[in-house]
Amino acid sequence: MDLAEYLRSKELSQDDFAKQLGVTQGLVWQWLSARTRITAERALEIEAATAGAVSRHELRPDVFGQPPRKKAEAA
Repeated sequence: MDLAEYLRSKELSQDDFAKQLGVTQGLVWQWLSARTRITAERALEIEAATAGAVSRHELRPDVFGQPPRKKAEAA
């Protein structure tokens, strides 16, 4: 799930999510509009804040690679 989908599914505003992370709403908007790349450190924070619904692998595959395959997918 990407970050925009997550915010919609949880009915979270950019401002509310920004407050959870301790950043500005403007920075969240920049991430969503792809004007600013999410840092690797922030990707980890977003993954934790979303309980893994938005993974670091999806946010920064260039840093974290592809997500590990689940057992059902491996079979």
